Amino acid sequence: MKILHRIALVLTLVLLAVNLTACGSNSQTGTAGDKNEVAAGEKVLLTVGATAVPHAEILELVKPALAEEGIDLKIQEFSDYTQLNPALVEGELDANYFQHIPYLESFNEKTGSDLVHVASVHVEPMGLY
Repeated sequence: MKILHRIALVLTLVLLAVNLTACGSNSQTGTAGDKNEVAAGEKVLLTVGATAVPHAEILELVKPALAEEGIDLKIQEFSDYTQLNPALVEGELDANYFQHIPYLESFNEKTGSDLVHVASVHVEPMGLY
């Protein structure tokens, strides 16, 4: 059962990464010097912020699969989850992987940001005693 859960997580993350790169801006401003298109065979750098456990560990698992798709995944680990959304707003990250939708909505409301949920990933199992 754990293997199926892990495979589902990997596939979800691959889908997330592909969606994030596919949603990138390809708009051109009309000048001849603009090069917003990725050349064939060129790798796309995707910088994702994550908390160390389990999020960065999961990203490490999908990194080889993304490399096969031409995506160079750079994982930036954060020890304080409150730093991830501000880093994304400031443009230091292309995406982050750590939060649930109510937290995202609360952050946007408090800061006036407009971060959006791109894809559902996994739910952390919790043991309450």
